[in-house]
Amino acid sequence: MIAAMRNVTKLYGRNYGVRNLNLTLPAGEVVGLLGVNGSGKTTVLKLLAGLLVPTSGEVSVLGAPPRHNRARIAFLGETDALYRWMNPRDAERLMSGLYPDFRPARYRDLLDQLRVPGVKAGAMSKGERMRLRLAMSLARDALLYLFDEPLGGIDLVSRERIIRSLVAEWRTDATVIVATHAVAESEGLFDRVVFLDRGELVLDARAEDLRAQGKSVRATFLEVLG
Repeated sequence: MIAAMRNVTKLYGRNYGVRNLNLTLPAGEVVGLLGVNGSGKTTVLKLLAGLLVPTSGEVSVLGAPPRHNRARIAFLGETDALYRWMNPRDAERLMSGLYPDFRPARYRDLLDQLRVPGVKAGAMSKGERMRLRLAMSLARDALLYLFDEPLGGIDLVSRERIIRSLVAEWRTDATVIVATHAVAESEGLFDRVVFLDRGELVLDARAEDLRAQGKSVRATFLEVLG
């Protein structure tokens, strides 16, 4: 088991980020965490990354609280925190200094695959910056990869390159969680889909089981959350 959430509730004041959430995440899965904006997707990822502490319940990664295993977690948040002066080589030096599991050769291969230009981040498009950030995350030899809206607000070509890289670079003993509402473009990635609505788990299903019922992930999304 890579990670688990047991009876997890997270409150922001009087508002629920997530409510009584139970989730198990074994190795070897690509999980789609699906829901509209405000459904609790980012809260789940931050709890698993150890960036938030639950109000009640238990979150574990590799059998311990996430903060004890941050070296095995790669988190790509929705916020673009790249320095405008930073180019891909600067990013490589930064990541090499921060993370012992960062693999420079893999990173350079990803830059080529994703066609990341060698210019400063401030001169890149939104899609190019996202592709750079994705290369930085995927170049880590982690066991839990957490991606928050990696396809949001970027062009179709960038989306296709990102999806291809996610598929190609995923290690089979790791778990990948992709939080997104871009369901139509990304549903082919997922082994499993978890639907959230207002912080609560609505459906947890194998993608192949849905397809066996004649349903796409997108159709299920509209049925469950529409």
